[in-house]
Amino acid sequence: MSFLATELKRRCLIPFLLGIASIPAFSQTPAPAAGITFATPEAITTTFVDPPSLGGSNSSSGSSEDTKWLKVEFQYSVTPDKGDYLDSVEFKIWIEGIDMVAVNPTPPGTQGVAVGLTGSVTYVNVYKGKDVYGVFYVSPSTLGRYSAKGYTDFERKFDVHIQALVDGKDIDDADKNKEDDPKWFEKLTPVPGLVYRQNQCPFIISDPNHYPAIKLPASQ
Repeated sequence: MSFLATELKRRCLIPFLLGIASIPAFSQTPAPAAGITFATPEAITTTFVDPPSLGGSNSSSGSSEDTKWLKVEFQYSVTPDKGDYLDSVEFKIWIEGIDMVAVNPTPPGTQGVAVGLTGSVTYVNVYKGKDVYGVFYVSPSTLGRYSAKGYTDFERKFDVHIQALVDGKDIDDADKNKEDDPKWFEKLTPVPGLVYRQNQCPFIISDPNHYPAIKLPASQ
């Protein structure tokens, strides 16, 4: 082979090799992240339910408004980053209410303080799917304490915000009502410890297969 042919071959080969070397930089696709998506605009539903009968005596007969619990159920979809299961996902909740007997109403001169009843649940080994559910409960006494006009406040007036976190990162959020301010819940005075997970209240025996398993605290 002549020197000219060799030189032409070398000159053509160099940019070809450089082109091949540069391809991965443009063709590499980032690994997909685990996804939690609230399935529909109506992802959050609130209903008033009677507690399950656990036996024993009950001084009240039948069902009345002051014995019903608030049930907050939410629907979401799960897309694991690998395999069929998502190791865990945490859901945080803010339920709007009003404290009518607050010592220091906000703003001064008004009646009551806008509060947010807060809670969280961590589900583990969550199977992939488009119709996955979670749930929170609020007791009748709490509903009476933080409403101005009875139970209807929590169904018609008060909003609910739910946040989904995977590995501590906010993945998706949902509100029961449409809000102009997406951070409306951060302006509420938080009241923790009054929103129950399913395993913290009588509803632990209800729909045991309808929701993923709840992460329990590590044994001491």
